Amino acid sequence: MGMATRLNTWFQASGLAVPIRVAARPPPGSGVTSSLLLKSNRYDFSISSPAWRTGGGLVAAGRRSVMVWAGKEGKPRKGGKPKKEASYYKDTVLLPQTAFNLRANSVVREPEIQKLWEEMDVYNSLLKDSKGDPFTLHDGPPYANGDLHIGHALNKILKDFINRFQMLQGRRVRYRPGWDCHGLPIELKVLQSMSDEARAKLTPLKLRYKARDFAVKTMKSQRDQFRRYGIWGDWEDPYLTLLPEYEAKQLEVFGKMLLNGYIYRGRKPVHWSPSSGTALAEAELEYPEGHTSPSIYVAMPLASMPSGASADALAALEGAAFAIWTTTPWTIPANLAVAVNGDLKYAVVEAEGERAEGLLAKRLVVAEDLIDTLAEKWGLGLRKLAVLSGSELEGATYTHPLYGRTSPLVIGGDYITTESGTGLVHTAPGHGQEDYQVGQKYGLELLSPVDAEGCFTSEAGEQFVGKFV
Repeated sequence: MGMATRLNTWFQASGLAVPIRVAARPPPGSGVTSSLLLKSNRYDFSISSPAWRTGGGLVAAGRRSVMVWAGKEGKPRKGGKPKKEASYYKDTVLLPQTAFNLRANSVVREPEIQKLWEEMDVYNSLLKDSKGDPFTLHDGPPYANGDLHIGHALNKILKDFINRFQMLQGRRVRYRPGWDCHGLPIELKVLQSMSDEARAKLTPLKLRYKARDFAVKTMKSQRDQFRRYGIWGDWEDPYLTLLPEYEAKQLEVFGKMLLNGYIYRGRKPVHWSPSSGTALAEAELEYPEGHTSPSIYVAMPLASMPSGASADALAALEGAAFAIWTTTPWTIPANLAVAVNGDLKYAVVEAEGERAEGLLAKRLVVAEDLIDTLAEKWGLGLRKLAVLSGSELEGATYTHPLYGRTSPLVIGGDYITTESGTGLVHTAPGHGQEDYQVGQKYGLELLSPVDAEGCFTSEAGEQFVGKFV
């Protein structure tokens, strides 16, 4: 079998159907400037083509023919023994060579890199030597109640971006990390680690000592983890909210605010946890999975007319009721007002149809834009009798359907919209921040007929007292 036949057979077996012709040497003027050494079981062949040097490779070379010239490389290797299969193509592939280890071996390398950065102490060196304008990033502190998570990483790395950018601008960057060491989550962590018997003997003072020890231990653990992130900062002198000097400064600032008249004592609604027996921040609220809030519509019968309404509107309001919607039915006993948006248009509508026969109040006041939506939800026909603005309704009063007490219709804020509900908002100043603010504006009392255990008090009436909300 000739050399060309052998090579063609070899190429076809390799999936490359490329015509082969053999020459003793590259033809004059062929333009061949590079070659690829192919190895078969018995021969080494130097394969060249004009297309190879232009990046076309063997596939492009197949458009003409691949020239193979037999020289020294075309002779059988000594012994004629075939190479092992694993090394057939080794010399035909350009593999980069590097001194890097193939394995990261981070268990060894990471401590070495961290030690290098610690010895270089780049942050303090830059802070000391920089003559630029000062730049301070105040660190909103993480909570010292557990290990770091992806949120901590995102927070600190973004801050590090800012600090390093300011350094590149030549500024003298001061970054003192801090930790929030007070609050319920830390106390809960301590209590979770104790037995029921130990918790029963725990005094408030001992709990504070244990919480302090836990916070300091957690802070040190988090600090080590932040350092592993490569975050630059003054890690040897962090600020901790439990340090006496920090607490003393807080008292000093509070004293100045008090002397300047910025501090007053009053009552306000707060989120409360009956199980923990403590107030909760907004961020600490959690709803159980699958939680749904039951909602109800309530008609509040009109007791007295508003003074700013037209004669037609007043005639339509005879025997009407204000329709409200709420997702917290348990706050209805604490209702002390109905709020409207002064800029919205409201309509007096009359319910029609079979379902209207059982209604105690067939005339209702709702937002004009919601008439069609409410008619569909209620399965009623709603005929519009009159239209008036929210501001024209101010001054009217209504009767609470459960207790018979009279309460005012008031002007609320921008939180009253036509996106849901009826456009009129049930207001209980003792159960919500926005309701509380409206109550303060109109001088409403604070009524919160729910005790620390989450049960109705006698203020909610005999039919509800003792029931869990």
